[in-house]
Amino acid sequence: MREAIRREEHGDLAILRIGLPSVDAISAAAIEEACSDMRPVTALDFDQVNFINSAGISALLKFVVQARKSGYKLFAINVSPHHQKIFKMVEMSRFMPIVEERELAAYCTPNGA
Repeated sequence: MREAIRREEHGDLAILRIGLPSVDAISAAAIEEACSDMRPVTALDFDQVNFINSAGISALLKFVVQARKSGYKLFAINVSPHHQKIFKMVEMSRFMPIVEERELAAYCTPNGA
């Protein structure tokens, strides 16, 4: 069985690799729980995600907006073109921009400054 959320930490950056084929309210709650110890910059990796239902979008959006209000930088990586359209439609990309994984380091503060 695949691990639901695999967390990688690199200094100020945490990457949450979503190992589930779909995101719904339950898996969105698992993502939020995996983010309980937030890093200044967190990226959600959607590479393995094939489907996101409306409950998943709603739960993700609520979490993403709250995290941004708390001062954390959130990004999405490896998002399919279809999900990119959905993220833009519901304005999730406004709070969690979609970037290339190699660009993440540019959003981290050097030496924790």
